[in-house]
Amino acid sequence: MECQECLSFFETVGNAFNSPIETKELLRLITDTLVKRFKVDACAIWLLSRDRRTLDDVASSGLSQKFLSKGPIDSERSVAEALDGKIVSIADCANDPRIQYRAAFAEEGIVALLAVPLAARGQVIGVLRLYSKKGMQFSQQDKDVLKVAASFCAWAVLHSMFQKILRDVSETVRSSLVLDEVLQGIVKVITEDLRAKGALIWLLHPDTKRFELKASYGLSPAYLESGPRDAAKAAAETIEARPVAIYDAAEYLQYSKQAKLEGVGSLLSVPLVIHGRAIGVLRVHTHKPYEFSEDEINLMALIGEQCALVIRHAQLYGGMKESYDTLMADFHQWFDQFYGHGGLKP
Repeated sequence: MECQECLSFFETVGNAFNSPIETKELLRLITDTLVKRFKVDACAIWLLSRDRRTLDDVASSGLSQKFLSKGPIDSERSVAEALDGKIVSIADCANDPRIQYRAAFAEEGIVALLAVPLAARGQVIGVLRLYSKKGMQFSQQDKDVLKVAASFCAWAVLHSMFQKILRDVSETVRSSLVLDEVLQGIVKVITEDLRAKGALIWLLHPDTKRFELKASYGLSPAYLESGPRDAAKAAAETIEARPVAIYDAAEYLQYSKQAKLEGVGSLLSVPLVIHGRAIGVLRVHTHKPYEFSEDEINLMALIGEQCALVIRHAQLYGGMKESYDTLMADFHQWFDQFYGHGGLKP
């Protein structure tokens, strides 16, 4: 790609970023532009699934629906080097053992492939692929441009995740007045939208000073039973009311053996605070070691604030309901005393 073409490409993508365009449309525009500028036959963006075992198609240009729906793409088999952060070039897709569906590639007429990792802060979240029906030759400048394009894609995906999780959490909060239902919905949304391994919410009992598991998603019962119960031994961030990101969960946790068996990589713990007092913790677990960004920590802190408000509202609602029930019980007792069972008649 010539320098003028590079400028044209970034101008097109930059204008799209500054316009009110949906993320999927933006990613599709990027794939269209890459096909045109690099003179290839097709381009696709694949994201790792929540369990990081497969790759899911999120945007593509120039590929048939039959090819795109050929079957689940195993992340361990299909150009695994790209998921390790390397640019991978394959000159003969029909015979290369790194290609999982070689017959499908041959039927589509794809001869060569270039895979570029989608990485954000060193964490690979997917792959950008260019496909050609003839041999491809890419210069170092081409690869540098593709790295930047992949960074744009990764940023767009993460931005979309942030927007979606805030929207979904807000909808979950409004969906019910039952505290357990709302908290369960929140941990499910967090896990699925962030493609994390799992999430949980512990609340601190005001009398026993022990943690009670109120909601969890994506984590096994055995792992959940190994978690903290005694406030004196609980994570310090809960007492100090501050978020803490842990890169090596197994090293950090008191129950490291269970964390290793569960396959937990990293942790992000966010305290739930009401009137300056920590009442619990929201914790996110990743599949692999992961460096949480400041934006992600702030996002989870915001969700933690919403959880604390939900709990506060539920407590107020529960208190009002209890008062109402008591009042109605007293009223019925008074009514029965004076108007029933032979008492005063109207």
